[in-house]
Amino acid sequence: MKKSFLFLSVILSISCFSQISQDGIPLSFTQTLSREVPTVIITPPNTNALESEDNENALKGKPYRYAVQVETDIDAAKDGMWENLENDIRVWRINIKSEGAKALGLYYNSFWIPSNGKLFVYNSDKTKLLGAYTNLNNHESGVFANEIIEDNKLTLEYIQKGEGNPTIKINQVSYAYRSIKTARSVSGFGDSESCQVNVNCSPEGVNWQDVKRAVCRISIKIGGNSYWCSGSFINNTQQNCKPYVLTADHCAYDDDNNSYASSNDMNQWLFYFNYEAAECENPNSSPSSNTMTGCSRISNSSATGSISNTSDFHLLELNNDIPYDYGLFAAGWNRANSASTNGVGIHHPAGDIKKISRYTQSTTSSGYDWRVKWSSTNNGHGVTEGGSSGSPLLNANKQITGNLSTGSSACSPAFLLNGSDYYGKFSYSWDQNGNSSNRQLKPWLDPNNSGIISLNGKICGTTLFSNFQASHTHVLTGYSTQFTYTGTGNPDSYEWTFYGAGVNPSTSNEPSPIVTYNNNGNYTVRLKVTEGNDESSEIKSAYILVNSEGSSLNINEFKKSIYFYPNPTTGIVNILNDNNELTYVTVLDIFGKKIYSNKLLKNHKINLSSFKNGVYLLEFSDGSQKIIKRLILNR
Repeated sequence: MKKSFLFLSVILSISCFSQISQDGIPLSFTQTLSREVPTVIITPPNTNALESEDNENALKGKPYRYAVQVETDIDAAKDGMWENLENDIRVWRINIKSEGAKALGLYYNSFWIPSNGKLFVYNSDKTKLLGAYTNLNNHESGVFANEIIEDNKLTLEYIQKGEGNPTIKINQVSYAYRSIKTARSVSGFGDSESCQVNVNCSPEGVNWQDVKRAVCRISIKIGGNSYWCSGSFINNTQQNCKPYVLTADHCAYDDDNNSYASSNDMNQWLFYFNYEAAECENPNSSPSSNTMTGCSRISNSSATGSISNTSDFHLLELNNDIPYDYGLFAAGWNRANSASTNGVGIHHPAGDIKKISRYTQSTTSSGYDWRVKWSSTNNGHGVTEGGSSGSPLLNANKQITGNLSTGSSACSPAFLLNGSDYYGKFSYSWDQNGNSSNRQLKPWLDPNNSGIISLNGKICGTTLFSNFQASHTHVLTGYSTQFTYTGTGNPDSYEWTFYGAGVNPSTSNEPSPIVTYNNNGNYTVRLKVTEGNDESSEIKSAYILVNSEGSSLNINEFKKSIYFYPNPTTGIVNILNDNNELTYVTVLDIFGKKIYSNKLLKNHKINLSSFKNGVYLLEFSDGSQKIIKRLILNR
């Protein structure tokens, strides 16, 4: 969400998200339960009216809305289906469906999980899994929320061993609709403009690998609407990793009702950390993240959400301490009212994966704001968009000097690449928006009144993160695939679990095991790694597809059947096409202009040596499904 002066106008991996959740997978993933799960149908909102409202709101500089809440009344005590299993295990399940939804999320008005219970939420084909939510997710407010999942149908599965009953009451279903006009992902993934640069691109992100872990995207709930915004976990002079998050004041303000988000709403805000591509190229699907639910307002720049004559800041405190295994970084800051000669902005434009924008000319003062112009880089030309509001402006010392308030930069038309963005000055937010503590950053970020001008950032967690990939995720029956660790850190031990019948081996302690799959089906894989006292787990549900030769390919396999190299290229791009269907390849420049299109052969070459160096898009389509990959030309 960026307030703008102008109205500015993918692909699937299998992932498990983390929301202060515990390890494990639902029982239904590994054993047969009753198939007669009741389904609650949610009546869709009027999406045409929503689209019209969004067009008007964009012109007014209002938030980047991606979903609305539909009222419901779902209660585990009266709805769904309970099953009694052996060993004193009880399972409760319910389906929630809403036709036309691009994604669904859940808001709980009464939530309590006993110590012996686990709650999971997953999509219809079990490729996206949330949980397990446990008693660690209970909060004194009694409310809760979970992330949206890209599907129009969700399943809740609660498992309990022993006596007791949970309280699971859902009063609102978040109906995500934002991709009405395009094929974009309503979760935000892939929604940013084409010139944006992933934070792990080289050289753009090389020097910012620590402080990037401070930046988060925020799902902001205000009444019946949900919006995207950005923020940053920020350090204080006690350096105690207190969970303060800095964002923009206008992010939390409801212009229609002239009021801020209520405390109840803020207890259901969602904070996504580490939501980023692992490398420069966009991944095939929305990556996993670490999330937190709920916060409270500590201090903000005004009483009216105004960006006029204020630095437009909003300081939040999360409801819970940030788990150590999130591996976050509390960003440092500089409160001097002096320009920065160079630095970056790190943000989540349109709710997309984390991006980086670079400035190489000095910021200029505009009263309570820093004015910034972005520079072209090796992999694009980062700008800001709706959803970027609240994100930090960082100087060369990796210290926050402001947070995004408004601006006009954009990928297109081309002249807006040089548009100006405005960041509320950290120096102004420090103690100049008002005399009371709830209008200043100073009392909270310097509680001992040390008087220091600048503070460096601090690591507030582990740097060990589990992740892996298979050499082949589509395996012929009776054949093997090799798994490789792709996470961070230097693990001392590996604990692999390969779920399903006919899988050999079912467990392994090898760094790169080879596994044979003897039966057709979709198979889940788990990896737990340890390094000293640190540990980290990753679960990919329905990650391996096994079927016989000649079986039809669905969209997942279509995407995995096309390979191209090298990337970056000096001119010649080689494409290997194992897809049996008629497929076309199109090359687009960074502004979306088509420069090449042809039927894709089994072995295909494209010569781009006559074009300028830069970032291009490869689009593959078989008429019903489409994938897009980023290609770098560097002769």
